[in-house]
Amino acid sequence: MRLITSPKLKPEDWAAIKQGADAIQDDVLLQALRDEVDELEKSASSKPVQTLSYMIAEKLLTIRIAITTGKLSGDYHPKLGIFRDSEDEAVVFHGSQNETEQGRRNFESLDVFLSWADARDASRVQSHRNRFERLWNNIDPNVQCFDIPEAIRRNIAQFYRPKSDSKAKVLKDTRWRHQDEAVERFLAEKNGVLEMATGTGKTRTALRIIDKLTTRDLVDTVIVTMRGNDLLEQWFQALVTDCNCRVYRQFGSHHEGARFVASRGRRLLLVSQHHLPEFLSSVEGTAERTLIVCDEVHGFGSPAQVTTLSGLVSPLSYRLGLSATPEREYDQAGNDFIENEVGPIIFKFEIEDAIQRGILCEFDYTALEYELSDDDRAEIRKIIKRHHARRASGEVVSDEALYRDISRVRKVTIEKLEPFNEHLTSKPELYERSLIFVETRKYGELVQRLLMDAGIVFGTYYEGDEAQRLLDFANGRLDCLVSCHRLSEGIDIKSVKNIVLFSSARAKLETIQRLGRCLRTDPNNEEKRAHVLDFVDFGCDDDSDSTDVKRYDWLRSLSATRKEEQ
Repeated sequence: MRLITSPKLKPEDWAAIKQGADAIQDDVLLQALRDEVDELEKSASSKPVQTLSYMIAEKLLTIRIAITTGKLSGDYHPKLGIFRDSEDEAVVFHGSQNETEQGRRNFESLDVFLSWADARDASRVQSHRNRFERLWNNIDPNVQCFDIPEAIRRNIAQFYRPKSDSKAKVLKDTRWRHQDEAVERFLAEKNGVLEMATGTGKTRTALRIIDKLTTRDLVDTVIVTMRGNDLLEQWFQALVTDCNCRVYRQFGSHHEGARFVASRGRRLLLVSQHHLPEFLSSVEGTAERTLIVCDEVHGFGSPAQVTTLSGLVSPLSYRLGLSATPEREYDQAGNDFIENEVGPIIFKFEIEDAIQRGILCEFDYTALEYELSDDDRAEIRKIIKRHHARRASGEVVSDEALYRDISRVRKVTIEKLEPFNEHLTSKPELYERSLIFVETRKYGELVQRLLMDAGIVFGTYYEGDEAQRLLDFANGRLDCLVSCHRLSEGIDIKSVKNIVLFSSARAKLETIQRLGRCLRTDPNNEEKRAHVLDFVDFGCDDDSDSTDVKRYDWLRSLSATRKEEQ
């Protein structure tokens, strides 16, 4: 098969094309592809991207990238296909075969010509075949075709990035200068954590560090790890269009780790944390030329990670941690692990800095008052009594465990629902482009009933829900999304304006992550101003009596921060 296509490709398709082209010259990588796609008929539908790489590597498919030249300045956009049999009879189709969502809304047509039908059809078939050969052999004056190695060298996939206004570039250079400072700081230290507020460009900063280390030939192996397949997929989308390494994935339904191990030269692996140990052992011989990037590094200090990763990360020469909230409150062991394995905090750019510089938007804060029910208070007394009884019996129990159990009672109290419903009825506009965070699916169902009564178009995004729900919200098909923990980290939907915090942990970490979901500036809404709705018990009298009030004081103070730079 020969294919001529525009450089406007999906990131995963472009990555697969590059891997297939590399494998033509790399026997080890070619064998890894053969092993992975050993049953082509079975895997073609479930692994289309891997199949694309395999076909290129085996020279079953040759691709050329076409750009318009001469008097043309638009895209290469013809729709033409030719099929031939062993006797050189041919079928030609010409016209639209748009299988995108937009195609289902268009008026489309398709012409088909058969070389054996009659003289007229045969003439049209030959005409289209001649046209294709002119394109393929670079005879057409309006189109220039490049083979894959040349297209990669010329970076043709980048030709059609939209040009930004020069004034906007100056503004970006000024507002985002902290990224330059963070990059230079890491290159000087070689390991450490960048504490940067959500929305201030942690990923972009890390990509620049990767580029500088690989371009300077200091690193040829990069491992990027974190929790959450959604965030890993976002990284992949950024990497395949802006990275000079071969990119492999080992998370969710992607199983490209064997190809990563088999590959040579510059290579990068996106890997979920629970798969990380097996790949750290594969780079032991090249530790001095390896960079590991730990995104949302606060999760790196969980007890499970401490047990499985101790001593495996620190031997790597370059270790980068990223987080808006790198410190684990009430978990000194986890903090010590992060510092020992990844490094100390070497750079800070916090929420206040970002709002003042205009990178994050200003926000309003509303606190709805509630009081625990008698049943809630009885449950808290029971929790406290049980805690002290366990301690008196000699069992080792932490105060943090006590506070966590008490906090859970507050997170699921139905006493928050009445003030919420009153606010929902009086201020329905604050539930447009909103995220509502609840503790459990069961509690979320109570909230959902109120949203239905108010006519709010909402969806849910709990563990096990389809990612399509998130896409529907991002695309504006849903006004509101109800979720538990899955949206706390990493998801970048700039149109989110409002968040509701039914569930707020005692530690600041979770609240800061959730706050970051609504404070990102939106290029489609320059006047965006966010809103945070919280629930506060000002008269609580249990062992965590300061939690609500401390959060209230902190968020109220933060909401007073104003943009200072223009």
